[in-house]
Amino acid sequence: MGHSDDRYNKAIERLSGEAFWLNTYQSAILGMDIDTIGLDFFRVSLNALQDARLVRLIRVLEDHSRVASFWYVLKCNSDLVEKCAKKAGFDIDAARQLSAKLPGIRTQTIMHLDKKGILNTEKVYEEAGVTFNEIDEFIKSMWQIMQLLHLEVLRKEIRFDKYTGEDIKHLADLRDQDIQNKNDEMFDS
Repeated sequence: MGHSDDRYNKAIERLSGEAFWLNTYQSAILGMDIDTIGLDFFRVSLNALQDARLVRLIRVLEDHSRVASFWYVLKCNSDLVEKCAKKAGFDIDAARQLSAKLPGIRTQTIMHLDKKGILNTEKVYEEAGVTFNEIDEFIKSMWQIMQLLHLEVLRKEIRFDKYTGEDIKHLADLRDQDIQNKNDEMFDS
């Protein structure tokens, strides 16, 4: 398969950014392990992050000749990708399996309101068999392989700030304290 070095380099750069945001979203989602009270900012944020994560997963793993996804990068230089995959603990076969599960979700719930899928959205995910652990493992290893590929191909490390999601618990505690203070004021009046 022919490719230009410029397109390949841009694909590496773009996929590295996608992997960074996938990893960042996943850290925030994991940090959302907090009690939410009804429909508050944390619940809204969690829902938005999960949707955004899924869209990026679909984008990164789409297997079509017209896209410069992970599969394009693999086809263009399988030796390098396989070498970096081994070093990063990235399982190409597991990525292929996850990739095969995503088109139904994409078509029936994310990009379209499929007539059959609309009746039972949860069933679409259930039938696809996508698990949180599978997504989590993929995202972590995708971030690792893209850092290695970025260094190998572009000859520079990715500059980034690491987001851990640790601030979420603190923010939720402030919210809870504010709610408690307002409740106390209401009963003291």
